[in-house]
Amino acid sequence: MDIFSERYAEAILRHALGLARGDVLSINTEADNLDFAHDVARKAREITGNGSFIQTIENGKVISSDEVFSDFPISAKPTALLYIPVYREYEEIDEKKLTPAAIQRFRHLSDPLGNPAPSLAFAAAPAPSDAWGAVIEEDGDRMIPASLISSLLSLEEDSFISKLNEDSDLVVYERNELNKLDLYECRIADENGTDISFRFLPGSRFATTITELPSGKRFVPTVFASDIFRAIDPSSADGYITSTRPFMLFGRKVSSFSAAFRDGCITEFSTDEETGELFRTFLSLDQNAGRLSELSFSELSSGASDVDYFALPEWDRMRTVSLSIGGPRPESIGDDAGKANDSLVTLSIPVGTDQTEITATDSNGNEFTIMEDGFIPDEF
Repeated sequence: MDIFSERYAEAILRHALGLARGDVLSINTEADNLDFAHDVARKAREITGNGSFIQTIENGKVISSDEVFSDFPISAKPTALLYIPVYREYEEIDEKKLTPAAIQRFRHLSDPLGNPAPSLAFAAAPAPSDAWGAVIEEDGDRMIPASLISSLLSLEEDSFISKLNEDSDLVVYERNELNKLDLYECRIADENGTDISFRFLPGSRFATTITELPSGKRFVPTVFASDIFRAIDPSSADGYITSTRPFMLFGRKVSSFSAAFRDGCITEFSTDEETGELFRTFLSLDQNAGRLSELSFSELSSGASDVDYFALPEWDRMRTVSLSIGGPRPESIGDDAGKANDSLVTLSIPVGTDQTEITATDSNGNEFTIMEDGFIPDEF
């Protein structure tokens, strides 16, 4: 196992999944990633003392199931789940074939609102590939995403696990402090073409991608997490936004985009001709696709802040301040999903810089700055 694979596997197992002695890991992947899956399972044996299950998937179906690195049949059920997706080249979209499965391949399928809380730790950890590298850079190869993952997770530092855990502790602390403020309305403004105001969804709370099980065990479904997010009242947004970093739309890199909102919905937008056609297709997928649904923000000190483009929406939204249209994440809506924007699709647009200011008021009209100069204040 090379040093990158070993440290990436350790970050997945120790930080993202929080594996401990006695746990049993189940890995789902495709044939292209079997070598890395075995590297992860080998590292899991060192941590848990148990072998792992590896299920090989082809066209969405399990074609084989194996027990690896175990001297005897594994009798215990899995206590943690890992999916290692294969990053494939994106094809041209066919509007007539945009089924939920096709939308999912483009990473625009929203999560169903009202999903039950997870009972097991799980994570999706993409493996570097030439196809992924080529999406980031035309002549790129697997070394580009490998370098980005290494930077994101601080894999070159000897104490990278401690750093990741400490950073997660800080995000959870900041989330909790924000929730003490009982914020009601919000405004995002800077000098780069964004000035938009909205109300938070009634009953919603600030959330993070970091997830806690009923047992108290914490895990990170996206391997890395630095964002704090909250659902928006889908009829409340007024103003305009301008993208500040590239983002992905139907597998294509979008470098320039701006839009205006009124009563929560996009009223007009500006971008290049190809992106314009793709965006009109996105908006046509359902009646709520163009409604603002969620605010997400990460501090500039996070591992994602220096990366221009991951070509993974789940990591790209952690580089800066982002606003999502379409469906919000279920974790951000609180207990009343009926008031949230219900949409089949979702799209996160980065709008933040080190000059972006986020201010919010509580129900009594008290104003707080919740992000300034790229950071969340130590005190409110």
